[in-house]
Amino acid sequence: MIDFVSTHPFADQQTVACSRLLAAVIAQAIEDASSKHSSVSEQAAAIDWLFDKSSRFSSYAALIGLDAEAMRKALLTPIDEITFEPKQSKFDKSKRRILRAAHAKWLERKMAEKETLKRLNS
Repeated sequence: MIDFVSTHPFADQQTVACSRLLAAVIAQAIEDASSKHSSVSEQAAAIDWLFDKSSRFSSYAALIGLDAEAMRKALLTPIDEITFEPKQSKFDKSKRRILRAAHAKWLERKMAEKETLKRLNS
């Protein structure tokens, strides 16, 4: 996980510690969303946090210098479409596949919720 803020030469110790904590929270959410060892509820909560526009993910990403939308797009990009892959990436092809499948389920659930609300309001 890239943490741009903590690498800034003028960042004070508290800022560095906070940005590293936020980067760790984001990294853990990605791990929970993409791990075959995560429970269904852990995976759903992580996907919801990463992709729901009302979650704090966007704020956390901004605080450490990341663009949340670019991050979301990168997480969903198939590995063979990536032009640059870090040498020591823990986010391999199988994790990417798991995350994309969980995201698809999340989208289906969100669409169903939207349809239900639409029916209730009509």
